[in-house]
Amino acid sequence: MKNNIKIIYCILLGFAVVACDSYDFEQEQYRNEINLLSNSQMIYDRQVADLSKDRDTIYLVAGLSGTRNSDQNFRVALMEADSLIQAYNKSNFDIEIDRYARFLPEECYTIPSLEAVIPAGETQVKFPIYLNNLDKLSPDSIYFLNYKIDPTKTDVFNPRKDEVLLRIFKTNEYSTTQRNVFYNYTSSFVTTLDLNNPLIRRPTSSNQVFPLGENSVRMLAGDEEMGEYKTALNRINERSIKVVMGEQTSKNPMARHVTIEPYKTIDVVQLTPTDIYDNTFLINIISTPDGRSTYYKEFRLHYKYRLRETDPYREVKGILRMEYSPRTDLL
Repeated sequence: MKNNIKIIYCILLGFAVVACDSYDFEQEQYRNEINLLSNSQMIYDRQVADLSKDRDTIYLVAGLSGTRNSDQNFRVALMEADSLIQAYNKSNFDIEIDRYARFLPEECYTIPSLEAVIPAGETQVKFPIYLNNLDKLSPDSIYFLNYKIDPTKTDVFNPRKDEVLLRIFKTNEYSTTQRNVFYNYTSSFVTTLDLNNPLIRRPTSSNQVFPLGENSVRMLAGDEEMGEYKTALNRINERSIKVVMGEQTSKNPMARHVTIEPYKTIDVVQLTPTDIYDNTFLINIISTPDGRSTYYKEFRLHYKYRLRETDPYREVKGILRMEYSPRTDLL
């Protein structure tokens, strides 16, 4: 009986050896396939365009999978697509069409070529995308480029990673659209200029700041509640100001003059600098006796505004401050 068991075991072992010899491990384990770099939602959102440059460059990346580098070239070609942006909008916003993500306008980008080659021995190729005119984009909208692999001009590729949404973010020295940036009110006052009922408030909350152009940002004018952000577009347009940074001040090279303007429809008047509210943007370095330094970005503003002609003006003496690290922070 034991001998029969040994014979059966040897026969099965022989079949296993033959199967291993005929199985193409080389093809399965080291298969080279082209794919478009993205996260699990098929979105590539790791790059940010710098508004301080007239034309900045981001990249769409095509990679080559496989545990061994290929000894041959791989052709890659791309084509415009729209299926992912449609799925993104349907999944995230459903019937709220006014909140849909948008295609980046054609005037805001140039792609020199949609065809490239991954050279032998290398694992990726980058398609440069030149961005410009980003100051024309609303900071409240989501912008994408949607591309997929052209199967007629591309060597073997992964059909599960053949399309990508490229998210467009922008940044300047003061803020970014890649994440929420808040400046905190410090030593600030909002005074309702009503002779019959003057009211002084001290806002202690924070104000979200959005980049517009190279040297401009948007923020709420006062301490009114913005409400639910997804339904707040009209309130944002009515209650926001635009702050534009200008030349350095003569007394402090770390400070720049600012101009306060309406963002859309708000009635805002820039007032004469008073005390520390001198209408500047300042890099403020506060040092402790033991030599440690804390760095802040500060808006020091003096203006008045009103939302409707029948409203009394509200005077703002505001310091908006954000701590940052010059070594590690993007801003």
